[in-house]
Amino acid sequence: VLDLDNMLWGGIIGEDGFNGIKLDHNDSIGKSFIEFQKYLLALHERGIILAVNSKNNFDDAIKVIKEHPNMILHEEHFACLKINWNDKATNIKNISEELNIGLDSLVFIDDSPFEINLVQSQLPQVQAIQLPKDPSSYSDFIEEIGVFDSLSYSAEDKNRTKMYKADVKRKRIKKNF
Repeated sequence: VLDLDNMLWGGIIGEDGFNGIKLDHNDSIGKSFIEFQKYLLALHERGIILAVNSKNNFDDAIKVIKEHPNMILHEEHFACLKINWNDKATNIKNISEELNIGLDSLVFIDDSPFEINLVQSQLPQVQAIQLPKDPSSYSDFIEEIGVFDSLSYSAEDKNRTKMYKADVKRKRIKKNF
């Protein structure tokens, strides 16, 4: 479960705007975020389910995800998007319910000590990881923790996000009847 601002791109979309965020191959900071997204995409391709939990205006954030030319991760890579102004613990509970995944199977990654402490205090079964300040070390930091280590993965693992997204869609359709 991933934050967006200062995690998938540098800066705060609500303050810096679409053209002001750092997500550029020609900028060392922006390049760090691109490299981190590549790392997350590799996790996704191994079957790790990605979800977003971000305090943002939905339209601003989704525009970056859908339209920014340097975004590596796109809407289809995320099983669930919670981009709103709810507290992050509430959003994590909703992600857990929507995906039908136990809270103890979720890993919350954020750069904010406040958000990490909130989730740890309200949802102690969720592993909460605070990223270091330097975005160029994000991938190595997560790799060293070993939270996503697996000896092997299958073709089913690779399609896991698609399966979860299809299940969420079925539940929404069922709810409308």
